[in-house]
Amino acid sequence: MEDLVYDELDLLKSLNEYIKAEENKLNRVRSLAENFKKVTEHASSNMDRYLGHPVNQYRLVQRLVSEWSHMENLVMEDVTDVFLTNLSIKRAHFPNADDVKGSAEAIMRLQDTYKLDTHDLAEGIVKGSKASQTLTAVDCFDIGRTAYLEKDFYHCVLWMNEALLKDDLKSLSKFDVLDHLAYCVAQQGNIQRAYEITSEMLELDPYHERIQSNHAYYRNQMGAHKKGDNGDDRSSQFSSALQKPNFGNLPERELYERLCRKDTSKYNKKVEKKLKCKYWTNNNHPLLILQPAKLEELWPSPHLVRFHDVLSDQEIAQIKAMAKPRLNRATVQNPQTGVLEHARYRVSKSAWIKDWEDTTVATVSQRISAITGLSMVTAEELQIANYGVGGQYEPHYDYSRKSDVGKFEDDIGNRIATFLFYLSDVEHGGSTVFLHPEIGVRPIKGSAVFWYNLYPSGEGDSRTRHAACPVLTGVKWVANKWIHERDQEFRRTCGRTMTADNRIF
Repeated sequence: MEDLVYDELDLLKSLNEYIKAEENKLNRVRSLAENFKKVTEHASSNMDRYLGHPVNQYRLVQRLVSEWSHMENLVMEDVTDVFLTNLSIKRAHFPNADDVKGSAEAIMRLQDTYKLDTHDLAEGIVKGSKASQTLTAVDCFDIGRTAYLEKDFYHCVLWMNEALLKDDLKSLSKFDVLDHLAYCVAQQGNIQRAYEITSEMLELDPYHERIQSNHAYYRNQMGAHKKGDNGDDRSSQFSSALQKPNFGNLPERELYERLCRKDTSKYNKKVEKKLKCKYWTNNNHPLLILQPAKLEELWPSPHLVRFHDVLSDQEIAQIKAMAKPRLNRATVQNPQTGVLEHARYRVSKSAWIKDWEDTTVATVSQRISAITGLSMVTAEELQIANYGVGGQYEPHYDYSRKSDVGKFEDDIGNRIATFLFYLSDVEHGGSTVFLHPEIGVRPIKGSAVFWYNLYPSGEGDSRTRHAACPVLTGVKWVANKWIHERDQEFRRTCGRTMTADNRIF
C-alpha cells in the first residue's frame, strides 16, 4: 500500500508537468489533479496514519482503479507522450478489479467483526478516528454490489440503503440502486419492503416490464392484494429483520468475533493470580546471562508466554526492508488436497527469509534457540506477514493433523512450537486470539508470543487453535518462526502420559 501512495505521488508530478504544457486546453484535467493532490499530500504527511485507516485504503485502491482510468481517457483527447508513458508504467503495478473487490470484502468483514455502524463507516468514522475522506455514493453502491454478487444479501441491503442517503447520489442511477435493493430485501424475506421499493421504481420508469412483473409478484406474495385494498394486511408474515449470511461453523465464528472485540487486558481473576512475570535465562544460557529475556505468562494451560523486547527497532526495520520487495498474497495448504492456495479466511501478504541471507535474521534464530532451548536445524525460514485493510487469519492450527493431506515430511516432523514476533503496534484490532482459553493477545512491537503446538507425546494440542483478528485501524506486521520436531529429541523430553501437559518452565 505504501508503494501505491508513492506511485500516485509520482503520477501527480508527471501530470502537473503535462498540465503546464497544455494549460489552456486541459481545465478538466486540472480540476481532477487538484483533487488527487489534496488526497496524496495528506497521505504523505502521515503515511502510517493514512494507511492505517480502512476507508483511506479502500479509497486509495478505488481511486487507482477507477479515477485514474478516467484521467487517462481525458488525456487521450490531446495526448503527450511523457505523461501517458509514465501512467502506463505505473499502471502495471496498480491494483485491479479483484483488489477493489477484496477491499470491499474487507470493509464488510470489519463491519461484522467489530459491529461497526454502516453510516459511520461510510462517513469515515472508525473508533473515533476520522478518515480524511468519506465513501461516495458510488463507493457504497460498489460495496453493496460486491455483496450482491456473492449472494450476501445482508450487506447488500446495508450498503444500498447507505448509497441512497448520500448527497452525491446523482452521480449514479437511483433506479439501479433501488433495483439491487429490492432484490436483496426480497431475498432476506422482507416482501413488503421489496413491494414498496418496486412501487418507487415504477414512479421513475412506469413502463419497465421486469419491474412491473416483480411488482405484481411481490403483490401476489403478500396475499393477492396490496395493503389497504380490503383491509387484509398479510405482510406481517414476512421477515423485516436483516439476516446475516451463514459463513459456516457459526458457533466458532461468533466466539472468534467476540474475542476480537474483547478487551485483551482483562483476564479471569482466578487465573491471573497464578500468572508470573520473570527474567528468563533458560538455565543460564550464555546468550541470556547478561541480558535475560522478559517473560510474561499469558495462560497456564495451554502454556502461553510473551517475551518482551526480544527485537530491537533496528532489527525490525531490517527484517521489514528485506521482506517488502518479496511480499505476495499468503497461501494456506488445503487439508483435503495438500495444495497451497489462496483462501478467503487468510488475508495477508507474506515473504520468507533464510538465515544465511542476513546476519540479523541469523541472529534472531540464535536468539529463539537460546530462549526456547530448541534446535533451529529443522525450523522453517522466517516468515514475515503484513496485514493491511481488514487483514486476518481465521481460526486454524499451526500443526498438521493426522487427517490432513500433505503433512510435513518425516525428516523434519510436525510443527512442535510457534514463535510469533510482533513487528508493529496496532491502533485497533489485529489481536491474536486463542479460542479455547478464550484470550486475546494484543500486538506489542518488539515482543513475541511462544507456545507448543504438540504435547510432549507428539500429539497435537487442539487447545492451541488460534486466529489473527482483522486489523481495524493501523498496519500489522508479524514474523513467524515455526519449529519442527526433528533434532529436538534431547532438548524436549517426552511426557509420561499421552497428554502430559505442555510447560515452558
